[in-house]
Amino acid sequence: MKTLFLKDMRYRQARVVLTTLGITMLISLILLLGGIMNGMRIQAQQYINSTGADIWISAEGSGGAFIGFSLLEEELMAFLGSSPGLVENSASPLIFAQARPTVNGKPTKAMVVGYTLGNLGGPKQVVEGRMFTPRKYMDYRPEDHVPYEVIVDEKMGLEIGEKITISKDEVRVVGKAKSLMFVLDTPLLFMDIRAAQRVLLENTPYVNMMVAKADSKYTPDEVAANLDAFGAIEARTLEHTLSDIMEYWVDQPMKAVQFLRVMLWLVAGLLVGMITYVTMLEKTQEIGVLKAIGASNNYVMTLLLKQVALISVIGVGIGFCLSYIFAAAAPIFVKINLIESVIVACISLIVCCGSGYLAARKGIKVDPMIAFRGEIDSAPVRNVDITTANVALIGNE
Repeated sequence: MKTLFLKDMRYRQARVVLTTLGITMLISLILLLGGIMNGMRIQAQQYINSTGADIWISAEGSGGAFIGFSLLEEELMAFLGSSPGLVENSASPLIFAQARPTVNGKPTKAMVVGYTLGNLGGPKQVVEGRMFTPRKYMDYRPEDHVPYEVIVDEKMGLEIGEKITISKDEVRVVGKAKSLMFVLDTPLLFMDIRAAQRVLLENTPYVNMMVAKADSKYTPDEVAANLDAFGAIEARTLEHTLSDIMEYWVDQPMKAVQFLRVMLWLVAGLLVGMITYVTMLEKTQEIGVLKAIGASNNYVMTLLLKQVALISVIGVGIGFCLSYIFAAAAPIFVKINLIESVIVACISLIVCCGSGYLAARKGIKVDPMIAFRGEIDSAPVRNVDITTANVALIGNE
């Protein structure tokens, strides 16, 4: 009798497999959607945190260099160099702009990052190859011919010496960085700021932001407020900049996905609950037989809940594992949160077991004689004494 619930599951293999598969796919899909959101959030912060800057400066009224249109003249560097609250010589001009480079004959998305080698704004070392050749003069000079060289992320799959086309110019890959991608695996192309100005701004002396480091004697908020007071520029702290990027690059574009995820939660709960409920109700005839031969309500309830729990655990477990496999094979960066996965698994188990419990409670109220006659749906539910049921059975024989 201890393995009776397993024998019943083997008898209904098709239904058990379909129920388990439904739970598995729903769990996997919910976790993958969450993993995509987490991956976008991680990548949105990756580059910003790697720069080491905690003050980000853009043109006044731009709303931030990562959000609105911003153009600054490099002459502001002299002002920032003497500005109180900033680490001496930490201010650095920066270009961060979308581009459509041609790689291996195919256009692709990318972000071009132009910065001063050795200053804030880009990688200080590479995992393969070398750093790009820097400009000769710190101030802007049209005759300062900087080689068109670029550092790419190793995930792009480009080789050292390979050329890519940005706008109308060819740039050569000289080095590879690690784990420096932007939202949705958008590659970052690092080059000298003069090369970026020529490729993107037709050789004009403008940048779209400047970055700096706050002196330890001041808080970043104080430094940003002091810079804002001068006008013509907007200064944001690292925390504020990250918040802007999350809002503009992640939260707003992914509102539809977030809504879809909420709806999927509701559908998953209803679907899993309905499957479990219907599966349990199909056993009412077997329940009637068990009660007729003397099985107690507690025994029947335990039997049914064991089946529900086993199916739920298997479905959730497989879905949990598949989500990580799918995440590793996904064409974009997907990061599934372990705590979130455990919460999803627990909620799913509760939904499944709760639905099974409700169905089991209805099932144990079935009159054994009605179950035998197949009149479960039409006859009223009432409790029947087991002895009476046995007597009726003997009389029918």
